[in-house]
Amino acid sequence: MSEGAGVSGFAKAITQFSDTYERQARLYPALLALSPIIVTAMALYGDRLGLISGVVSLLVAFGLLHLLSDYARSRGKENEQAMWRKWGGPPSTQVLRHRDGIFEPGELLGYHVKLATLMNKPFPSSAEEASDPQGADAVYAEACGMLRAATRDTKKFNLLFKDNISYGFRRNALGLRNIAVASCFVSLFWVAIRQGPSMWVSRYQAATTPEAFFTVNEVTAIGASLVMLLMWTTFITEKSVRAAAFSYARMLVSACEVLAAKPKASRGKKETVK
Repeated sequence: MSEGAGVSGFAKAITQFSDTYERQARLYPALLALSPIIVTAMALYGDRLGLISGVVSLLVAFGLLHLLSDYARSRGKENEQAMWRKWGGPPSTQVLRHRDGIFEPGELLGYHVKLATLMNKPFPSSAEEASDPQGADAVYAEACGMLRAATRDTKKFNLLFKDNISYGFRRNALGLRNIAVASCFVSLFWVAIRQGPSMWVSRYQAATTPEAFFTVNEVTAIGASLVMLLMWTTFITEKSVRAAAFSYARMLVSACEVLAAKPKASRGKKETVK
């Protein structure tokens, strides 16, 4: 990667830091994926970097972060479509179906009534959905599109926004999982081979305690890699993405209650009769 590309990536990464969704849902997964290599490099070679080489390394790192965050989103979107097909459709569509039973019947009926009023369009009954599931799904998908467009105010719909970030983070992180796991193994492998097997033999012969076998910097690099490896293999899973997806879908549908609520008329001040 050229220095010019690094500068461009640095500028774009800074822009991403200023946007809450971009920062948390796209940049953080990329940063976590590269963190074992970054921590290993800083722990083992940080004191050897001069000012110029340090700045160049920083620019290149930000460029890689930007590229990786873009890749995370594209891979996340690809995985999203595959997961939706596996799950039986988009979660926001599923939660509106009678047959899926995600909401209680009475609660679901209330949402259907409010959405039908907002859209000025009748919603399918349970029997109509059973006879034409594709047609019913089209109505539900249209309703969810309307809800997404109507809930862009992140302050008014803050909980929905947080759920959207959580889903975006997990989806994009899952798209980077293979790269992240490889990053952990590369870091561990480099710590093991960087000075050759003779160094480990010498340390083994000279070490009086297990703690003396590794340097503090090596412990830092190994510890960071193992912790991140554990996180990527146990937390970043399709199951965790599915949980976040349905949490967001339920929150999105429940937003119709806010949209359908009539604003209270302001009480005028009563005139005092003298």
